[in-house]
Amino acid sequence: MTRPLPLLRDWVARGRAGLWRDSVFNQLRVLLAMVFAGGSAIAFGGAWYFSNDAANGAYDQLLISAAVQIAETISVENGALTVSPPDAAFETLALAKDDRVFYAVRAPGGALLTGYEGLRQAAPKRASELPRLSDDRFLGIPVRSVSLARYISAPEARGWSVVTVSQSRQGRRALALKLMARMSSLILAVSVLGFWVSLSAARRALAPLSRIEAALEAREPHDVTPLAIDSPRETRALLRAINQSMARLADRMDRLQKFAAVAAHQIRTPLAAVAAQLEVLEHDDKTGAHTARIHRIRDRVNELGRFTHQLLGHAMISYRRDMAPRERFDVVPLARRALEDGAPLALGRDLTVSFKGPEGPVWLMGDPIILKEGLTNLVHNAALHGADTILELRVEECDGRCRITVFDDGPGIPEADWESVFQPFASRGPASRGDSAGLGLSIAREAAHSHNGVIRFRQGAPRGFEVELYLPVAGDPS
Repeated sequence: MTRPLPLLRDWVARGRAGLWRDSVFNQLRVLLAMVFAGGSAIAFGGAWYFSNDAANGAYDQLLISAAVQIAETISVENGALTVSPPDAAFETLALAKDDRVFYAVRAPGGALLTGYEGLRQAAPKRASELPRLSDDRFLGIPVRSVSLARYISAPEARGWSVVTVSQSRQGRRALALKLMARMSSLILAVSVLGFWVSLSAARRALAPLSRIEAALEAREPHDVTPLAIDSPRETRALLRAINQSMARLADRMDRLQKFAAVAAHQIRTPLAAVAAQLEVLEHDDKTGAHTARIHRIRDRVNELGRFTHQLLGHAMISYRRDMAPRERFDVVPLARRALEDGAPLALGRDLTVSFKGPEGPVWLMGDPIILKEGLTNLVHNAALHGADTILELRVEECDGRCRITVFDDGPGIPEADWESVFQPFASRGPASRGDSAGLGLSIAREAAHSHNGVIRFRQGAPRGFEVELYLPVAGDPS
């Protein structure tokens, strides 16, 4: 049989998981319920204390009044102490029908003048003291007692006479319960009303979040325009963050659409050329023409391969720039590999390729895959479209920055085109050898920016062209 305690723990765990994780309003509701429940418990405790105190205070005054009236009847007659308790002393106490009243009057020597012999007295020792109240038991029932003294100065009897009056506690308890019931009703009504008002205020405070949620749910999937919602100061930061995300998404979508349109055009062009060459080749019987057309087809296929490689590289950089974790790496061996991967694409002619770098490491913080892709494209761009006979890659560290330079002895890019060539699918200029996809420099700049760096052009003297990447150095990890 399953024990109730584990079931209770499971229920509490499921309740906490559901209430505290799924809804902010449920969290507020639980917290408010706990606050009002705790406050009500404290208020009920205080109400019970003050109800008992009020009931005791009222009945204590009646006891003291009855004791005073009895004490005033103590007198000396014919050389003896006498006492005649008045009926009025007991009339007010008799209003509590279920209570019993006991009294005792003792002479200065302690002899009982009238009343119950076993009733305990707690009289003051001095006349200046106030009546003393105490809780006792008499005849097996709890009673509340008051004792006071009156000084007798007659020649026949001199000293303190003590009057004790006791009353059972049923009336006090009934009055305390009555007061408690009224105060509890008020506390309960105020707590329920306060809890309801607090929930209404919490729901109203969360209304801006509901409006934002409704606005987002009502949007079409392609709608990335900023949200225009009247929002209080506390939710403006959230709304601003959503609109910033919308703006970034809109920019990505716009760039993706442009990229897809131009990429489709660039891919269709060599494919159409290959298809046309194959069709002509099919009906051409001349051997020399066959060879020439096969060369053209090969060139078009190579161009399509290079363009596809650049497209994949550009897409990879766009993805990894925001997603890939950053790490510390040595850029010197990475630059060597980039030179080896980029230069062979254009080694069909006499081209001198060299590398210059420091003997020790140069540490950078970032994504080595992105940076290698950018450097490989720079080397390939220089070899294919710039260098006549010389291609050189240099790595230097100076003033807390790493400078990577790709130098070629070609005519370079006209200064008027230095900014436009960074746009995707832009050609390097009239000095280019063959068709260009125009993505190499765009990829290189994306790689530099992803490492908080910059890319610059510089015309060599007296001839040549340099592309320089300036990247912040991370320092030695040791």
